[in-house]
Amino acid sequence: MNILMLFKTRKLLLMMAFACILSQTLFAQKATTKHPNIIFILVDDQGYGDLGVFFQNHRAKLNDPTKPFERSPNLDKLAAEGAMLMQHYSAAPVCAPSRASIMLGVSQGHANVRDNQFDKAIEDNYTMASALKQLGYSTAAVGKWGLQGDDRFDKNGAAWPAHPLKRGFDYFFGYMRHSDGHEHYPKEGLYDGPKEVWENYTNVAEKM
Repeated sequence: MNILMLFKTRKLLLMMAFACILSQTLFAQKATTKHPNIIFILVDDQGYGDLGVFFQNHRAKLNDPTKPFERSPNLDKLAAEGAMLMQHYSAAPVCAPSRASIMLGVSQGHANVRDNQFDKAIEDNYTMASALKQLGYSTAAVGKWGLQGDDRFDKNGAAWPAHPLKRGFDYFFGYMRHSDGHEHYPKEGLYDGPKEVWENYTNVAEKM
């Protein structure tokens, strides 16, 4: 399950972690002069109860060494200082389609990226990021994208038809391709050869 937390912080970091659409809430704040900053986190393969604040801290109180638990003190702190929106769901069981639904604000029945499609260009339409920009937000995506479209003909990042910077984000840092995100050591490429890490339109992996 994907978990969304909305926090008031000094700096905006809209992380690729897309869990639900906040359109009604965000547009309701349009008339105000100051908006809350947003940290938006989507995690693959993490259960709802895997965070301390939602269940693991309760397990820890059992003090039973035969029942291990996970700690998430930093996320717990964010939750304590912000708002926990706990009635959300993932639109798809795989990462790229779920991100597409979140970004476009539609169900999988209306998303152009669905099933097990990866690296397909997300539709050129309103996105979460472009809606936020209309409200005066600066936006950044950090992590794995996998919605950029076909790039077989060009190694230039600007050639991707659906680069994050073309879908409402002001800044991007992370893995562009789906499979690249499976490598923890992109320069060495221990998993399946060297991978690329992009900062906006520049591959910075070789400088790491």
